[in-house]
Amino acid sequence: MVFLSGNASDSSNCTHPPAPVNISKAILLGVILGGLIIFGVLGNILVILSVACHRHLHSVTHYYIVNLAVADLLLTSTVLPFSAIFEILGYWAFGRVFCNIWAAVDVLCCTASIMGLCIISIDRYIGVSYPLRYPTIVTQKRGLMALLCVWALSLVISIGPLFGWRQPAPEDETICQITEEPGYVLFSALGSFYVPLTIILVMYCRVYVVAKRESRGLKSGLKTDKSDSEQVTLRIHRKNAPVGGTGVSSAKNKTHFSVRLLKFSREKKAAKTLGIVVGCFVLCWLPFFLVMPIG
Repeated sequence: MVFLSGNASDSSNCTHPPAPVNISKAILLGVILGGLIIFGVLGNILVILSVACHRHLHSVTHYYIVNLAVADLLLTSTVLPFSAIFEILGYWAFGRVFCNIWAAVDVLCCTASIMGLCIISIDRYIGVSYPLRYPTIVTQKRGLMALLCVWALSLVISIGPLFGWRQPAPEDETICQITEEPGYVLFSALGSFYVPLTIILVMYCRVYVVAKRESRGLKSGLKTDKSDSEQVTLRIHRKNAPVGGTGVSSAKNKTHFSVRLLKFSREKKAAKTLGIVVGCFVLCWLPFFLVMPIG
């Protein structure tokens, strides 16, 4: 979310003539900000195309990642260019109506992105806790419903100011800022960040606990499985009682154990990678949302 205000005072009753633009500063800012925007757009497009072009990535988890990329792509392509122009010019040049729409889209995309991370954290918890039952729990239909809820909630949070939940706008149209009305600021901060953050932290704490417990159990199972195999081999060499039934049962158990171990290892690796991404994302947003309610 970008809070913008022009160089004029908020208490102004008229539109001040814009200050002259420093050409060298404008070129430098244009190159840096333009490069970041292009990098963001291309990066998110590549993520979407990677999932679209590879069949083995057509899973609910990857659809959540695509949803995250779509939210960030909308932000970088529809919000950040106007933020960059504001930074270069030093004032808002697009009028009051577009300012209100632009601010709502800003909140919409940022909220959808953060809530998308929340959905991914829940998905990873289910994947690590129930690796064998995961495909039956997280179906495509449920995944689609989760994404629809993300965008619906994000829309509810973002459109409040468009329907009057804001402080009176300054008459100076070179000023554009997201409303600082206390009720809306608290509502949007809670809905856009603090509630999703709480869910994310709880889910990844649970993932850590489950992963640690499962790792310990699987290590124990590996030792037991190895011990059973050695005992069966020893009995065969000693020509003891028939072990055909025991061998078949042992083979089945070993196959089931191997599948469980493989699935858990994959889910654990995915959870660890996404946990790092989510952690970096949260650290980047935290200062903004700490200042927002009191600013």
